[in-house]
Amino acid sequence: MSIYKILLIVSYKASARDPEGETIAHELKSLGYKEVIKVRVGKAFFFDIEAKDKEEASEKIKKIAFETKLHNPNVHDIMVISIV
Repeated sequence: MSIYKILLIVSYKASARDPEGETIAHELKSLGYKEVIKVRVGKAFFFDIEAKDKEEASEKIKKIAFETKLHNPNVHDIMVISIV
């Protein structure tokens, strides 16, 4: 078994409103950053997890995300990225 670093990103689905992202985009535009079209906000979780390989580590994190309240599958998407 090895230890893997995994990044879990939780963000709103494209079909869901993101009020925080909308507010940030509005503020950036009001500050003169007219090139900013849209901002989406999410959460990042960094895990060190023991597994036999990267694939198993990613699957374990997905399982954790679905079995706990790290996200709401009705409004959030998750992305699992193996860092090391």
